[in-house]
Amino acid sequence: MVKRKIVVALFALMFLSGCAAMNTPKPSAESGSKAPEFALPNQDGSEVALSAVLADHRGAVLAFYPKDDSRN
Repeated sequence: MVKRKIVVALFALMFLSGCAAMNTPKPSAESGSKAPEFALPNQDGSEVALSAVLADHRGAVLAFYPKDDSRN
């Protein structure tokens, strides 16, 4: 029983040390900086620019659903 706990503890330690050593990409911009100008299609297919949204509203949220397979 003690050997099993030691093996599990060593495995967990190796796993966590491997996760800590992974290279994580650094963000390309500082937090709170302005987004670059871009345009994306909306649900109707027409292009909507970020500047057009910000002209009417105080902010914008861009959400991606990569596993949402709801195309008609």
